[in-house]
Amino acid sequence: MNDLVVDLILWLLASPVYFVRWLVWMTRRWKFLRIAYAPSLICRNCGQKISLVGIWRCGCGYTYKGHVLRECPVCGSLPRMARCYGCGVTEKLPES
Repeated sequence: MNDLVVDLILWLLASPVYFVRWLVWMTRRWKFLRIAYAPSLICRNCGQKISLVGIWRCGCGYTYKGHVLRECPVCGSLPRMARCYGCGVTEKLPES
């Protein structure tokens, strides 16, 4: 019975920490999914649209067609940034 009480107290103390970690994870995931389903981004520098759908070249050299936040079929990586062709500034993409 004593072990059950200790386990219950530890669970009650750890629950808020795990809940906060889950909220942080969900916030990051929401930012990623919001951009992953969008066809374009707005450049923070010049305001032009940055298309996220097209033909992309991965860092490993593989070229694929589709959304920029699609995993590379060869190496499995995701891009970290997208370049605005209007002003040349890069926009950081969210991590998955």
